[in-house]
Amino acid sequence: MKLKNSKLIKKDKISILENLKQAKIYLSQGKLSKDDLELLIKSSPDIKYVGWMSKIWFTEKPDIDDLRNTVEEYDTFVKRGKVKTRDINQFKSFKALQDEISQINASSEGTSSKDLESDYETVLDNSDLLIMSPHTHEASRKLGLSYFSFRNCEGGGKDSAWCTTYKAPDHFISYYHTQNITFYYVKVKSPKLIDELKSTFPKKYKELQVVALVVHEDGKKIDGYDGKDKKMSSEEIKKFTNIIGIS
Repeated sequence: MKLKNSKLIKKDKISILENLKQAKIYLSQGKLSKDDLELLIKSSPDIKYVGWMSKIWFTEKPDIDDLRNTVEEYDTFVKRGKVKTRDINQFKSFKALQDEISQINASSEGTSSKDLESDYETVLDNSDLLIMSPHTHEASRKLGLSYFSFRNCEGGGKDSAWCTTYKAPDHFISYYHTQNITFYYVKVKSPKLIDELKSTFPKKYKELQVVALVVHEDGKKIDGYDGKDKKMSSEEIKKFTNIIGIS
């Protein structure tokens, strides 16, 4: 998913080739197969980890799920500023990385409720749109009850109809951790874009002022759910993303 004139990360071919250089050396040396490299690229939360993961893969042969989950957790802690060792290449073994992750988790630094609620990315925030991507159930629930609340509650107030914002974490965990799905919560703010929604979706434009976009693991398939948690058709998603500038 790409955003026109946005802060979404854009990786050009030169950057990708540079970050894959070490892994490609292993490939040319016969230490890594093409299938191995494709698997590691798919499993890495960021292309910058692929070289290190490749070395660990052919020297230690860890379980791919353990490797992926550990590097994902490390990447999360790097973004939170919780790690002592910010360069993954400084870890001489898989166990060394696991040990540092274990130390963080054993301390109050790793999993406090406040940290978990704050574990989201603000992708875009301007006069037209607010787009946020939660990385934990706690963050998803917090965003659903604040910035993206839509449904009126008994006794006043609002909440979110999206199942990923419910108190029980099951839905979010199933989507995010098991199916490797990424969520983008979108709020349309400007009268101009709301008018465009009204023109395109005269019967349901109000429900489309907050939308949960669900990007599947392959990055190609996108589902969408309106403010009432009604699933959008592929044509509706296409029209909606065109209006807000996502392609």
